[in-house]
Amino acid sequence: MKEGIKRRLVLSYLLLIIFAVVLFETIILSALMVYYKGGVQQTLRDQGAMFASFYEQELIEGRYEKEAEQLLSQYNFLVNVHAQLIDEKGNVLAESHKSNVKNILQEEDVQSGLSGKTGYWTGKLNNEKVMSVTYPLKSSSTAVGAIRLTTSLAPLNAVFTENAFILLAIGSIVIVLAAVISFFLAGTITKPVSQLIIGAEQMAAGKFSTRVPKNKDDELGRLADTLNYMAQQVEEHEKLKNEFIASVSHDLRTPLTSVQGWAITLHSMAKDDLFQEGLEIITNESERLSRLLGDLLDLSSLSSGRLSFVFEEVDLPALIEKVIHQLQPRAERQGIHLITNINEDIKTIRADENRLIQVFINLLDNALKFTPQAGNITISLDNGDDYSIIIKIIDKGIGIPMDQLDAIKEKFVKGKTQESGTGLGLAICEEIIKGHQGTIYLESNAGEGTIVVITLPVTSL
Repeated sequence: MKEGIKRRLVLSYLLLIIFAVVLFETIILSALMVYYKGGVQQTLRDQGAMFASFYEQELIEGRYEKEAEQLLSQYNFLVNVHAQLIDEKGNVLAESHKSNVKNILQEEDVQSGLSGKTGYWTGKLNNEKVMSVTYPLKSSSTAVGAIRLTTSLAPLNAVFTENAFILLAIGSIVIVLAAVISFFLAGTITKPVSQLIIGAEQMAAGKFSTRVPKNKDDELGRLADTLNYMAQQVEEHEKLKNEFIASVSHDLRTPLTSVQGWAITLHSMAKDDLFQEGLEIITNESERLSRLLGDLLDLSSLSSGRLSFVFEEVDLPALIEKVIHQLQPRAERQGIHLITNINEDIKTIRADENRLIQVFINLLDNALKFTPQAGNITISLDNGDDYSIIIKIIDKGIGIPMDQLDAIKEKFVKGKTQESGTGLGLAICEEIIKGHQGTIYLESNAGEGTIVVITLPVTSL
C-alpha cells in the first residue's frame, strides 16, 4: 500500500519477527555447533581413556615404547580416527595411518597431553577441518606418553548444515506467516482509520449527513462516535441556520417590495432633483437587497436539499448561445468582446436547463465585471473523455490573487474590489454543479485573468 500507517505497522511487525527469528536461530545454531563439537571431543576423549585403561598393565611394566606398534594394531577403535602413540618427547612411536611426521611436540594439544592433561585442537589438515584430542598415558601417575586421536569434522559439518537448512526453512515460513498475519492485523487498525478519514473529509466538504461506521468499542470506535455526534450537531445547526435564512428572507421580501414600489411611484411624481436622486438610491439599494435575498433563498434551498432539480435532455450549444445573446448588449456597452468556441458535435446531457442558465449568467456576469474595456471573454464547449463535457469561461480581467483562490467559492467570501458582489454567486454555482454530479474549478493569477472550468457528466442522472 501507499506510504502510511498500514505500511509502517506491517514493516514494524515484520522487522521485529525477522529480528526474533534471526536471533533465535543464531542461538540455536551456535548451541548445536557447541553440542556437536562437544560430542566429538567427548567421544575422542573416551576412546583415549579406554585405550589407556585397556593397556594399563603394559604401561606399568614399561613395555609401552617397545610394543607401541603392536599395542596400536591390536586395539580396535569404535570410531574412524587417525591414532598416534607418542613418547614423552613428542616422537611418534606408532600410528594407524602412515605419515612422514616424526615428532609433533610443537602441537598445543600434544603438550597438554604429555603434561598429564587432556589436550584439544581444532584446525585444518590437508585443507580438511579436523579435531584432535591428546590423552595422557600414565604409569603410576606419571605421563610416559600420550595417544593422539584425530578425526575429520566433515560429517559433523554435513549434519550441522542440514540442520541449519531445516531451521532456515522453518524461519522463512515463520517470517512469511508473520508478514501475512501482520498485514491483516494492520488492516484491522488502518481500515477503521481510513473510514474515519473518508468520513471527516466528507464532513469537511459539507456532507454532514455522513456517518462513520463503528466496528468495535475501542478508541477508534469512540472516535467514530465523536465524529458522528459532531456531524449530527452541525447538521442540526445547519438546518436551523437555513430555516432562519429562509424565514427572514421571506419576511423581508414583502416590505422590500413595498419600499421599492413606493420609491418608483414617488420618483415619477417628484420634481425636486434632490428627492429624485434620493429615491433612485432607495430604488437601487432595494433592488440590490432583493437580489441578495434571492441568492440567500437559493443557497439555503440548495444547501438543505429542499430545492429539486428538473432533469431533461439539454442542448448545451443552444443554451450557451442563448445566454450569450442575452448578455451581448451589456458586453457591447462595456466594449468587451464575447468569443465563443463551441463544438457543435457535443454529447447530449441530462440537466436542469434553468439552473445551468443561472450558473452561466452568474459566471459571465463576474467576468464582465472584472474585464476591462476592449478585453475578451472566451466561452468554450467541448467533449472531455467518454463520460464528460467541459465548459471553460476565460477572461483577461484583473484575476484573483493566489491566496484568495481556494476560499473564493466559500459562502460570503468576495473579492476586495468595488465591483465584488455579495460573495454568494460562486457558492450557488458550485451547489448547482454539485447537484449535477459535476465539478467547478478556478485557475487565476492577479492581473492575468481567470479561467473557470466546469465538468458535467454525460451519463443519465
